[in-house]
Amino acid sequence: MSSFAVPIKRIRAIEPHPNAEAIELAVIDGYRSIIKKGEFRQGDLMAYIPEAALLPEWLLKQLKFWDSEKGRGKLNGKQGNRVNAIRLRGELSQGICYPLLTDSSGNHLLVTETVPDGVVVQEGDNVVDELGIIKYEPPIPVSMAGELFSVDPRLTLSFDVENWKSYPDILQEGEAVIFTEKLHGTCTVLAILPYQDAQVEAFGERQNILVFSKGLGAKGLVLKNNEQNRNNLYVRATQALRERIDALQIADAELTAPIFILGETFGQGVQDLNYGKSLGFRVFAVVKGYRENQTYCNWTQVEGELKTQFGFETVPVVYRGPFSVSLMLEYTNGQTTLEANHIREGIVIIPAQEQRDFRIGRVCLKSVSADYLTRKGGTEYN
Repeated sequence: MSSFAVPIKRIRAIEPHPNAEAIELAVIDGYRSIIKKGEFRQGDLMAYIPEAALLPEWLLKQLKFWDSEKGRGKLNGKQGNRVNAIRLRGELSQGICYPLLTDSSGNHLLVTETVPDGVVVQEGDNVVDELGIIKYEPPIPVSMAGELFSVDPRLTLSFDVENWKSYPDILQEGEAVIFTEKLHGTCTVLAILPYQDAQVEAFGERQNILVFSKGLGAKGLVLKNNEQNRNNLYVRATQALRERIDALQIADAELTAPIFILGETFGQGVQDLNYGKSLGFRVFAVVKGYRENQTYCNWTQVEGELKTQFGFETVPVVYRGPFSVSLMLEYTNGQTTLEANHIREGIVIIPAQEQRDFRIGRVCLKSVSADYLTRKGGTEYN
């Protein structure tokens, strides 16, 4: 699972801005960030401050993003302290490059609020705490809130999708992959438990169905099956699927470990992109096993036998074939493939056969549209 970080990174390249002389583009892994011309050189180390970072006042002043007259930052958000993707003179910029100092011994130094002379850092260090940066978490809408209860974390899962730009070397040119449309909604998980793990406050005729969001599941929290949660977004979105699971009456011998059905709840009232639907739920993964020993099913199983067995819909597949960066970028942008007149968020890329990487675990990467990142009035409820 990904964790929010401000890593010490090396600038891979410096590119000229095609429409401005005073600024350049620093390339960090797969990201590009606008910098002042001459501020950095190729190979320099710096602290990469990603999108969704909330910067403290001292750092805003250090970076000259502070408006002293208004008493607030010059970035995004109510306090002007949130890092967002922007377009500047037509070029997408993601994140902020925070320069380091170098001492007489060649050590790289990070200037902090409490150590203005700098603390020694190395490539790969996470300096989020040293800089006092936290991640922006949007408020939870009433429709997504609900009454909760805790369960053994083994009965839930922790899940996230890393950005391809953070790990551009994982997928190799020519390897077999699948691109699915990344729907802009909220991750919703339905867990089918072995009957010996049934919970009194769970859903289902045999009290063995759990419903939770990505954030709740990571904490071992799930929604209660009670009257107060009847209008909860996740409960409503999974109702039809829960009824089908009850009707299946899966035999005890078949259910020796939990089955997790991961999907995206989307539509009217979920996020700013509504896909012209009142409420939709599309599955993007199925996982089997307790948390310490979980296995993701190959996509062919998900869209084949599992889709037939459970009767769910899957997220749209937009491409199958050999991977290339140019194809990835082509499919990242454009309109949604669903019946709606708006942009797509991007795509999710998985290998045709499930793979793991020592840095991120399961290989599952996203590529996000520049139009989506820079749209006005966007929502990011989890």
